[in-house]
Amino acid sequence: MVKKKSKSSAESNEEPVINIVDRRSSLIDEDVDNETNSNIDERLPSYVEKLKQEVEEKDKRLREYIAAYKEKSGEDDDFRKRLEKDNDVRLDQFKANLFARLVPILDNLNRALQTTSSNNDIEALHQGVEMVSKQYARELKNNGVETIDSQGRKFNPQTDEAVMTEETSDPERDNMIIEELEPGYIFKEKLIKAARVKVAHLKTP
Repeated sequence: MVKKKSKSSAESNEEPVINIVDRRSSLIDEDVDNETNSNIDERLPSYVEKLKQEVEEKDKRLREYIAAYKEKSGEDDDFRKRLEKDNDVRLDQFKANLFARLVPILDNLNRALQTTSSNNDIEALHQGVEMVSKQYARELKNNGVETIDSQGRKFNPQTDEAVMTEETSDPERDNMIIEELEPGYIFKEKLIKAARVKVAHLKTP
């Protein structure tokens, strides 16, 4: 019994065991993580906001460009319509002036026909037609229409149309205009009607 007692006494004299757990490092790590996440959260919205502002600014500029383009296109359409209207007015005025000069010629021609039908005077008809022809030629000349001179020169395919040919044994007369069958006309160096001519052609041996 004594031995048992001493053993129990020895057990009672042993120091208690204390376990210490240091949680500071984990708390520090959590704080660092929280601070990092907080910084990211703070930076991310700012960056996104910047991008959003840039997108809105570009969208605003794009709308302004589209509006300006539509306005410019509208102005161009209006200008084109005004230009077409002005051209139509000028063309109508030109036609009116032209017809105003042609009507007296028609009147003279009708007058000559009336004179001929009443007395069968061929000479009067000839004089009337001649007067109309001169009047018409004068109007053409006054408005810049010129007759192509085809006498005594070589054939020019740019202004002449060879309707007939005639053989010649003279080399110097080869490709020369022999006769003018119908006159040609030009207006401000632009061909209106080619002269219809008869051309000499060198006879082949």
